[in-house]
Amino acid sequence: MVLGTYTGSLGSYAGFIIATIWVGYRVNEDIGNGALHGALVGFFAGIISAILMIILGIILNIGPSMDIMSFGLIGVIIGLIVDGIIGTAGGVIGSYLNM
Repeated sequence: MVLGTYTGSLGSYAGFIIATIWVGYRVNEDIGNGALHGALVGFFAGIISAILMIILGIILNIGPSMDIMSFGLIGVIIGLIVDGIIGTAGGVIGSYLNM
């Protein structure tokens, strides 16, 4: 989210992939563990960013609803799935680099 502020969406996902590659590299086991840990990082990062968007909506007086997110709850669920897939790919790449 921080990189996305300065570099846009592409920079945000580049930072996200770099972080999950690092997680996959640090697992020191096999590719399956790298994929699992990368997916967990992606999933939890998506949850944290959704919570931060809701809190930001409350602080900005938009209300506790998900109006600040353009796609609502379905968009959050799809975003979590996409973040998990990107995290899995990054974890696998990091595990390959460690071999």
